Amino acid sequence: MENNVNTEHILWRSPDQQTEVWMQQVSGKKPEEKKEQSRAGYCLLAEMVKTRYGYDFWKETDPVVRTETGKPYLRLHPELFFNISHSGDWIACALGDAPVGLDIQYHREIKVEQTARKICNPEEWKLFQQADTERGKKDVLFQIWTKKESYLKFTGEGIRRELCEISYEECSFYQLTMPDEYSGMICVGK
Repeated sequence: MENNVNTEHILWRSPDQQTEVWMQQVSGKKPEEKKEQSRAGYCLLAEMVKTRYGYDFWKETDPVVRTETGKPYLRLHPELFFNISHSGDWIACALGDAPVGLDIQYHREIKVEQTARKICNPEEWKLFQQADTERGKKDVLFQIWTKKESYLKFTGEGIRRELCEISYEECSFYQLTMPDEYSGMICVGK
């Protein structure tokens, strides 16, 4: 696993070098800024596609479409897979040639134990309980949360069932190196 930081992006590449994640810091605290994060995510995707594959999808009509369950894909390039996530002041985009799901989360204030009881399966609950500080519990919870959300984005099903019931199949997970107070996980198909 390779992680690099430069002034614009945090770059992550899968061990097989086929999937990448780029991140960019943007304003996102105010409601009007949050609306712009979605567009910024697609701009990051366009930059990745142009850099990696040499084409400008902005020249296409409706370059991004959605499946029946809402998972976005590139209309003219269904052989490529991408996913976008944004939280706090960061946007992230994953792009590769295998199905992918990505989730980043800012560690906002939540009821940590109450949330953990709702989303953790018994094995995850044990892991959560092993953390010996409140911050440690929060870090573990957000790692579990981003794993679950990245998997649901990988499958394209979204949150249609209880998070504590999710089992993982046909994928690998990689924890992203993130700024303080953020967690990130990528789920890549095998």
